[in-house]
Amino acid sequence: MEEAKRIVTDLAKAKDVPAVNAGFDSNTGEIIPERPGQRLNVTATVDDLLVAAPNSNVTPVYTPYMPNLTKDLLERSQQMGKATTPILDNSAGRMTNIELTAKIINNAIIAAAQEFSFNKAVGEVTPERGFQEATVLGENGKEQGVGGGMCQVSSTLYNAVLAADLTVTERHPHSQPVTYIPPGKDATVYTDKDLRFVNTTRKRLIIRAFVHDRGSKLTTELWALPDA
Repeated sequence: MEEAKRIVTDLAKAKDVPAVNAGFDSNTGEIIPERPGQRLNVTATVDDLLVAAPNSNVTPVYTPYMPNLTKDLLERSQQMGKATTPILDNSAGRMTNIELTAKIINNAIIAAAQEFSFNKAVGEVTPERGFQEATVLGENGKEQGVGGGMCQVSSTLYNAVLAADLTVTERHPHSQPVTYIPPGKDATVYTDKDLRFVNTTRKRLIIRAFVHDRGSKLTTELWALPDA
């Protein structure tokens, strides 16, 4: 009996399929449906194994399950805030950084009363993770730095947060005006500078972030998910 459970449990580790949440496509913004998962029903499979005739084949018993976030929930969600900025500098490094940063924060879920940290969500900005060198605004003016362009994503998100009337807990302006957003509406990020805000709604929020119109615009949105 114990040997049978061990064998079936090992099979479960190899054959279980995790469920995948529905989400927004990072290239188009369209909804991607969820994918159900399956878990091996160890008890039922062992029971079938114990009563099976010698040398016979036993079909494992799987139990399907759905992920927490479904297409139906996304379709019933309510847009709380939206912002779009033009991508005026589409140099290769900058475009890569904008697209990569938007992809990372896309589909991020923020629980009610949770504080969102842009830097924590994006993680380390390194060439090993795909970030490239591009123009950044430093204390001495324009210079080259890994991750140049990601501030357009944080700035665009900041304006979506303002539109959603959420509480901003940290925000820093650039050292110089930027061209893609009105004065006073930008939000720079760096190792010691972050964009943080609190989900002051009673719903879970999900971020939708994507580049569109042939790479000429960046949009970020905040959607309130209905109760399951």
